[in-house]
Amino acid sequence: MNTETTWYYADRHGQQQGPLSREDFLRVLEREQLPPETLVWRDGLAQWQPLSSLAEELGWPAATPPAMPPIPPPPPSRTAPAFAPAPAQVIIYAGFVRRLAAILLDGLVIGAINVALIFVLALAFGLSAMGRSHASNPADAMLFLLIYPVIFGVALLYYSLQESSAHQATLGKRALGIKVTDLSGQRISWKHAVGRWFAAALSYLTMYIGFLMAAFTERRQALHDMVASTLVTDRWAFTDHPERQNTQTSGCLIVVLVGAFLIVPVIGILAAIAIPAYQSYIQRSQIAGALVQAEPVKALVYQAWKANGQCPRNGQAGIGDAGSYASRQLQSIDVGSMKTDGSCALELTLHLPGQSMLDGKRIWLTMDKGGVTPTWRCSSELPDRYLPTSCRESAPQ
Repeated sequence: MNTETTWYYADRHGQQQGPLSREDFLRVLEREQLPPETLVWRDGLAQWQPLSSLAEELGWPAATPPAMPPIPPPPPSRTAPAFAPAPAQVIIYAGFVRRLAAILLDGLVIGAINVALIFVLALAFGLSAMGRSHASNPADAMLFLLIYPVIFGVALLYYSLQESSAHQATLGKRALGIKVTDLSGQRISWKHAVGRWFAAALSYLTMYIGFLMAAFTERRQALHDMVASTLVTDRWAFTDHPERQNTQTSGCLIVVLVGAFLIVPVIGILAAIAIPAYQSYIQRSQIAGALVQAEPVKALVYQAWKANGQCPRNGQAGIGDAGSYASRQLQSIDVGSMKTDGSCALELTLHLPGQSMLDGKRIWLTMDKGGVTPTWRCSSELPDRYLPTSCRESAPQ
């Protein structure tokens, strides 16, 4: 057998490939796993034949040869006969409604991820604020600034990693049976997907007109698809089963769209309830932190009163100046006796800039001299909702 015989074959898309040597052709068969019905031609054949009929000649075990075909007449020349390519696939492009439904679903997924991450950051900030007794730290503001790159990074990775994956689609697109391809129907790379995500900013900057273009352009391309040279098609387009493409918009899409538009207001309502509740929690935590700072001073006051029967003042009995207790939550702690009954007392002045309902307000801790161990009565000029239960009493006159 002449090893220099020239071979041609039709690939999975119906395109003629070749010429190839026998060895090269065998390597192609092994790499691409071509089916037995693949059309093949070589020097000496009058017409194209299925691979299975030439498997024995090639020494290719993957294709089982059928019954011996009739002996063809000799070819007029060594030139491959004209190859009639397979009919071009009819490509179903994703319509505007399917794409809109996918965007809404993806928005819900990304929103849920962002809410979880922001909650973790906010919780970390709240706990760090409670645990510190020093003055305001600029790093706290930087912690909140992390929210913006987190949101940005989540969206970038969500879209780019999934659209360049084997699925070629985000979770929303997969739910709607669509995918992203390049202009030739091939899977895009991660860098290509990143570029497409940045190009989507143009569709936002045009007041969403860039997205609306998908309803009118020939291949249903939005503005960012044109910039990034991408297509959004049915999931079965450019595959071995194009007949499975969905040519009609699913009736479920209406349910998806209505559900998404209903869920968004619900999320807004829940956020309107949760955010003030969280802020109130942070404010109560700050006041609780101020009360904790007063505990050592209360112990010094009791020891001094027990030793000489008199209420100490700032600068006595190891008690520092009022301003020496300044911290993130406190402006000062004044120590002395109440004018009404002479009881030993502490006056805490809060330091919470930006919170007009709390900043500069006072809390009084008054020692009860009766009993074996001292007890302390807490009162304040703050609204009760900001205070621990033990402090929800009328402020002294």
